[in-house]
Amino acid sequence: MSALRRKSSIALIIGIVVLLLLLPTWSMMIAPSIMISELEKIDLLYVYEGTYEYVGFPSPIVFEAHLYVEQVEEADITLRIDVNMTEGSSGLSRNSTYVFNKFTRENVRNAPEADKPREGYDPLFPSHLKADEDIPGAWLDNLNTTATLEFNGSIRIEGVTLYKYFVNKTIIVPDFNLGPPLDYANCSLMSTKTLLIEPLSGLCTYTENETFSLIYNSVSPWVLVRLTYKSTAESKAEKLEYAKALHDSMQLLELYIPTIIGVIATGLTIALAFNVRRLKRKKLPKPEKSSASR
Repeated sequence: MSALRRKSSIALIIGIVVLLLLLPTWSMMIAPSIMISELEKIDLLYVYEGTYEYVGFPSPIVFEAHLYVEQVEEADITLRIDVNMTEGSSGLSRNSTYVFNKFTRENVRNAPEADKPREGYDPLFPSHLKADEDIPGAWLDNLNTTATLEFNGSIRIEGVTLYKYFVNKTIIVPDFNLGPPLDYANCSLMSTKTLLIEPLSGLCTYTENETFSLIYNSVSPWVLVRLTYKSTAESKAEKLEYAKALHDSMQLLELYIPTIIGVIATGLTIALAFNVRRLKRKKLPKPEKSSASR
């Protein structure tokens, strides 16, 4: 029996060592690599509805934005975004190619595969966001510049906690090409948006409101173009489910599995302590008989 206990103690020690080595390896290498591999498989469809107003004449619009990975090369991921109008002006349809770093999630500036230079965060945002903290360096594609997404509170909807961010940015372009008859003119470009982001994954779940305005800076400023839109109810509901599943998966990888490994390691350590104690009891020498008893 003592031999069996010694063998089981050796097995327990090996098990404890393996688990103690697995714990940091899992947290620092395995779990992050699994999450990064998910970025390499992005395939999301966002649907929006709103209004396109040209020189004071509004018309309803509905469009889809399809985000999908086109290529993965070492640390860089090439992401394609196809915007297709399903209702309204077909002139608003476009195709864009982004290149972002899968470790930082930031756009790679001057990447040759991208359709134009970009930097900062868009359409991906940092993971593990904290409440009351802004997101600096968010890329505004319609202005070709970065801005800070300001934290604007958190809400819980359909079992998912989301952080709300807001940005309002205006730039002046002295020689904006308006085409004939105005040609190049002094214009202001204004962008506002309110986004709801799942904080653990950094997923943009839905857009509460986004606007883009092109203003001709004459004596009396004239709004030439105004685009206003938001996520449709169906798209919002779909992305809420996806955000919850993504959040739960990340919690499993980052919290629950390391906790389980720690609990098992603790249990094995307790079992080893009992084994060692029993072996010590077995090895205690028998007391010698006294001379009087002889």
